[in-house]
Amino acid sequence: MKKPIQAGDLAHVINGKTGKASPNIGLVVRVHQLVYECPQLGRIWRCEAEYAEIIRHGNSGCPPGMGDFAQSWLRRIEPDAPPAKAKEHELTHEDA
Repeated sequence: MKKPIQAGDLAHVINGKTGKASPNIGLVVRVHQLVYECPQLGRIWRCEAEYAEIIRHGNSGCPPGMGDFAQSWLRRIEPDAPPAKAKEHELTHEDA
C-alpha cells in the first residue's frame, strides 16, 4: 500500500493548474504543511518549490520560494531503503 503524502516528504510534480501543460511538471518539491481542503481539488499542500512558476493572486499568504499544490498533482518519492549493515572487516596481520 502506498503511503499518502505528508509533511516532510519529497514529491515529483505530475500535474498542475493548467493540466499536463503545467511548467512545474517534473519538479521535485518538499512538502511542508497541509494548507486547506479545496472543494474541487481536495487537499492543498504548501511545498518548498524554489524553481516553480507560481501565479500569486493578491495576498495569498504563500511566501517566496513556496507554492501550493493539490495532493493529486504530487507523487511521493519513496525514500531509499536503509543500507544493509556492512559486514565488519576483521583486520588480519596482512592488512596492518
